[in-house]
Amino acid sequence: MSANKPGDPSPETMATLIKILGPFNKTGAELKPETRFSEDLNFDSLVVMEFIAVVEDDFDISVPLNILPDIATLNDMGIAIEKIVGDENP
Repeated sequence: MSANKPGDPSPETMATLIKILGPFNKTGAELKPETRFSEDLNFDSLVVMEFIAVVEDDFDISVPLNILPDIATLNDMGIAIEKIVGDENP
């Protein structure tokens, strides 16, 4: 993975996301921060919801559905998770 830039998710968050994505990666795409859910992993809406459910369980958060259209890449998801965790644990 490349060096973290300010605002990027932590390596721990990214490692957890990559671990979670393993069983969902039916295309065999390389999982990296710029991996796109719909284009690279061929996620449809059902797979997205299953993936979000696992993310919520693993990170003990609730992902608001209204932010999903803004999450296109693994990096976007990591940023969103850390924002939610920060908001829930000030």
